[in-house]
Amino acid sequence: MRILHIDPDDIDNPLSGGGPIRTYEIYKRLSQRHEITVLTPTFEGSTDEKIRDGVRYLRLGRKIRNHGSSHHITFFFSLPAAIRRMEYDLLVEDFMPPFSATLNPLLAKAPVIGSVQWFFAKQLAQQYKLPFHLGERYGIKLYRNLLVLTEQMRQQLLARHPKANIKVIANGVDNGLFAEKFCYGDYILFLGRVDVEQKGVDLLLAAYQKIPQDKRLPLYLVGHSFQQQRIENLIAELDLAAWVKLPGKVTGEQKTRLIQDCRFVCVPSREETFGMVITEACASGKPVVLFDKSPMREVASPACQRVAPFDVDAYSQAMQDFIELTPEQMQLKSAVAGDWARQFCWDEIALQQEQFYQSVIEAQA
Repeated sequence: MRILHIDPDDIDNPLSGGGPIRTYEIYKRLSQRHEITVLTPTFEGSTDEKIRDGVRYLRLGRKIRNHGSSHHITFFFSLPAAIRRMEYDLLVEDFMPPFSATLNPLLAKAPVIGSVQWFFAKQLAQQYKLPFHLGERYGIKLYRNLLVLTEQMRQQLLARHPKANIKVIANGVDNGLFAEKFCYGDYILFLGRVDVEQKGVDLLLAAYQKIPQDKRLPLYLVGHSFQQQRIENLIAELDLAAWVKLPGKVTGEQKTRLIQDCRFVCVPSREETFGMVITEACASGKPVVLFDKSPMREVASPACQRVAPFDVDAYSQAMQDFIELTPEQMQLKSAVAGDWARQFCWDEIALQQEQFYQSVIEAQA
């Protein structure tokens, strides 16, 4: 099978998120049996082409002067020519800002699967006062086949596109995160893009500020941010500079160690398409405080603490409850979280995705 995959991100990009991790983990397992090409935008330091574990990555687009979004804008407009020029048996397209869906299915020479890694055009439209959501609302109907991460997203898309063939395949967890011995930890961890609108860092800081100083553990906000000054100002306004650390983005062994050595993890997101940080934390035996909202609650273990959406007081109390747990009590929660996360195995997820790909090609043939 010749697979052409459109991914608006790349794991080598310092500003990348969780989407390209999924692309990499699945395709490095499938590359032994299939010919796979991934199209991504360029970024600082990128090469035109890279072979990674048998998968060919081609970078399209370019930076224009100092325009920060030019990599993605030029990538977007480079795709139609690439789709018409290249040879493939299946086109897989990760949804991308600002419209989620695109017109690419109209240009494809083979069956198309829309992979819903991003579906927040409505929020972006409200933020920028532009009708991005219209592209998402009507563009979704161009895709006969869709791949989603949670049942909640499947139901949401079926309401808009009842005739679609929609498959739920979750994200996986790196085997290296599963710890044989659990650490009690002496800090609280937030991991991901450090922003307000989607990730809810403002809610987290407001909740953390309500914890009495004599009970607080240091809070680490780990990840890159497009709102660095805004976050720093918010920390200063809440008088939390002595307690909150901003280490920036970490990867690999450093990321694994940060998760395994914390007391617990906070995921205060307003919106997610999955919540990979939740499953990664659980694999490391770390319970999570999250808002009781789909899809995050679908992937959280029974050891996690769910609170009413956006209730800062309740979130703060849940954090305090975890802080006050004894090492023995936390050990019990760690065991529950770790057992729960074992269902998210990349080997099995890659096999599920391969089977879905083959079923789409056979059905359309």
